[in-house]
Order: sequence, then structure tokens, then C-alpha cells
Amino acid sequence: MNKADKNTVLPDAAHPSPLQRAVIRLIQALLLGLTALQFAALLVPAWKGPLGDVAAVLLALFIVPAFLRARRTTRILFCFLATAVAGVTLSVGDLRPIWLGLHNAMLLGAFLCVLQLLRTIAHAGPAIREVRTRLGQLDARHVPGGFAVGAFGLGSFLSFGAHAVLAPLLMPEAGEGARRAAALGSIRGISFAAFWSPFFVGVAFVTHQMHDVPAGSVILLGLFCATLALLCDLASTGTGPRSLGRIIHGLAPLAPISAMIAAVFIAIMELTGMSAIGAVVVGVPLLSAVMLVVSGREQAPRILKTSLAGIVYGSDELLLVAAANVFAAVLAGLPGFAPTVAPLLAGLAPFPLLLAVLLLMLAAGALGFHPAISAAVLLGVFAILPDAVDRLALAVALIIGWSLAVTISPVGVTVMVAGQMFRVPYPKLIFSRNLGGALVICVAAAGGLSLLDMVLRAG
Repeated sequence: MNKADKNTVLPDAAHPSPLQRAVIRLIQALLLGLTALQFAALLVPAWKGPLGDVAAVLLALFIVPAFLRARRTTRILFCFLATAVAGVTLSVGDLRPIWLGLHNAMLLGAFLCVLQLLRTIAHAGPAIREVRTRLGQLDARHVPGGFAVGAFGLGSFLSFGAHAVLAPLLMPEAGEGARRAAALGSIRGISFAAFWSPFFVGVAFVTHQMHDVPAGSVILLGLFCATLALLCDLASTGTGPRSLGRIIHGLAPLAPISAMIAAVFIAIMELTGMSAIGAVVVGVPLLSAVMLVVSGREQAPRILKTSLAGIVYGSDELLLVAAANVFAAVLAGLPGFAPTVAPLLAGLAPFPLLLAVLLLMLAAGALGFHPAISAAVLLGVFAILPDAVDRLALAVALIIGWSLAVTISPVGVTVMVAGQMFRVPYPKLIFSRNLGGALVICVAAAGGLSLLDMVLRAG
């Protein structure tokens, strides 16, 4: 049994026990049912009410097997949230916020499921194999920049699955210093992609909660911020224009699939008025069906089997996201909480206010809290401070804070996967140049978004 197994009550061992298999199958069945219900509710809005209620029940049932399978750190955080929810609920005497929180989280459950499907299909495609071949020819001194740009491109739809594509590009004899530099570059690239990509939980969560803010504006502004951050990062690693040209050439095979994905989601949002997260839940199964047909009938069963098996690996994150949504809903109903906290922020100028948001997200991540928890609490506070800062600037600040927090979190999946893929102890990935870079980006983002706030208010 390896270290990961020891941190799990019911690990996914090579030879799982009957109880382990039962828990995994139950999680798969519940999440597949939840996804199907949300898919149908998005296509037929008239069914949204009853289907949503059934989906909320499935999500509630999912909590027990997900808790049994979760890592130790996830269980500790969940117990903390569950205790807080129970205490507030007993003091208020109202169970309705729990039901509301489950309703708020169920679409995110479907979102995580369909992402696994897209990740599996894309990873098996010829474009990824060609990218791996091209990037494998990079000079050693271009590794940090190459891995950052590669993770930025791949991570935009593979998320932390980009680590699995990039890590094998390193030579087997590469030393720990080279592996650490590559891993840190890959983490930064994925973090920058999370500023804007609708395939990341942060963008999906914030745009879902702040439905009054146009998702397209959030994504475009996030992409602008991410591009600036990436260019500054490349400059700091000495990646010049010629090297960048080679890296972009290496990523060129991704252009067709990226363009197709973007076109499909933009069309769905424009034609139906769906949110970004809704467009992903509806669009990914449709895209995946097309991609499976193109890949050939003989590969489809293997890809679908791999995707189904991979659903359970997102159960830890969904468990915490669901708990955070319930916690936020209960907290919002607690008399006096937001009115007590809000005056501490009221009256601040946009720059210190946005900087406080970013640093609070970063600090919570460093302490091991899932960003959904800190984002949910901050959204509750800003609900009674509607004029403190422009909503678009706030949304992007929350997403950037979320994206940076996972790069320094001791329990962040992105860092843990990077540690495994690149064979680097993950504490060495937390206490690194990425920490200083995150602080610099927070200050720069607060300054830029405060200027945006000023322009939007003047207009």
C-alpha cells in the first residue's frame, strides 16, 4: 500500500475489496444520475424544478460514500464544515438553507463529471500525442517556459491532467532540480489557465454564483489577465521570442480542437442564454460524441470505460464544493454574520478592497481551506456591499485568488498531481518561487482591477 492509499479510508487499491468496489460503483452511479438529470434540466427548463429536487437528493446521498473514500485532509475539512453547518442550523432552527446549498452545488457535480469525459477523450487523441512529440524536442534551458506555456494551453481544457502529458517529456535521467523547475512551470501554466477557462471549477463556481455578471466578460477579462501573467512569467525565466515561437509551434496541433470547443460553447451560450457552466454540461457530451465517432468505433468502449473509472477521482473536490455551498447558504441565513463582517470592509477604496479579497483567498488556501469555502464566505459578505466594487472586477478577483490559492495549498490537487507526475516532494513545490509570484500577481491584479472599476464607474 502506498502513501496515497494510507490517507484514504477506502483506497482504490489494485485489488479492491468488495466494500471498496461497492463504494466506487455507488459514487459512479450517483454522479452519472446527477449529470443526466442536470443535462435534461438544462435542455428542458420546464423540468428544472422536479429534476433539480431529485438531483439534490442524489447529491445528498453521494456525501456518505464520498466521505468514506476521501483523503484524510478532505475528511478533516469536511468535518469542520459539517460541524459549523450543524451548529448554525441548530441555532437558527431552519433546514431550508441546507436544501438550498445542495441545489446550488448540484450543477457543479455534473460539471466535474463531464470534465472527466472531455479530459479522457482529449488525452487519447492524436493532437495530444503530436504535442508531446514536438515539446519533447525543446532545449533544456527552455524547460520552465516551455512547460508553463504547454500547461497553459493543455490546461485550458485538460486542467491538472496537463501534468500527465508534460511530465513524460523530461529525460529519465533528469535531476530533481530540473524536475522541480518543470513541475513549477507546469503548475504556473495551469494556474494562469484557471484565470479564464470555463473548464475550471473556479470560473464555473463564481459565474454560477454571480449570475448577474456576464460570463463572457469574465472569461475574456480573465484571459487578458492570464496572458499578461504568462508573458511576465516567461520574461522572468528568460524565455525570448524565438524560444516562445518554438513552444507555440509545439502547441499548434491543439488549435483545431480548441477552436471547435470554443465555437460550440459560445454558440450554446448565445443561442440558449445558458451560463458558462451550463454550456459545459450540455456541450461536452455533444462534443465527446463527435470526437468518439472521429476516433473510431473500436476505441470508444475503452475511452468510455476509462472516463467512468475516472469519475471517482473528482469525488474529493465535489465533496468539499458541496459542503462549501451548504456552508455558504447556512451562513447567509445566520442573523448578524454578514452585517458584522461587512463594516470591516466598507469604505475601503477599490485597490485595498480587491487586494484584501485576493490575499484572503491566498491565505485560506495556504491554511488548507478549499477556495470554494473562502469564495462562498466573501460572496456572502459582498452581497450586502453591492456598491463597494464593480461586480465584474470582484468576480475576476475571486477567480484569480482561487487559481493562485491552489498553487500554494498543502492539500491542492494541482500541486499533489504535479508532485506525483514529476516525482518531486510536493512541499518543495509549495515553498518555492511560485509563492512569491502569487503575491506579486495579487498586487498587480488588484491594481489593474481597481483601474477597471474606476473606468466602469466613470462610464
